[in-house]
Amino acid sequence: MTRRATLAAALAAGLLVGLGVPLVELALDCRVRTSEGCVWGRALLGVSLSVGAVLGLLAGTITYFVVRALRRPPPGA
Repeated sequence: MTRRATLAAALAAGLLVGLGVPLVELALDCRVRTSEGCVWGRALLGVSLSVGAVLGLLAGTITYFVVRALRRPPPGA
């Protein structure tokens, strides 16, 4: 696997965690638009996306190094 493919996998994982988790959580809370979870979720969406961006960056970094470690040939091979 090339470095570009590894970076693409890490970027995809970071975006999935960073944007997907807060937006899916909001969608689940807003099944009833007047519910307390939906109101608070919409009010704090900026905070959720900021925290999600940090977690996405962390997930992407971990994914990058794990994929690189798994794709390296064993020593002496």
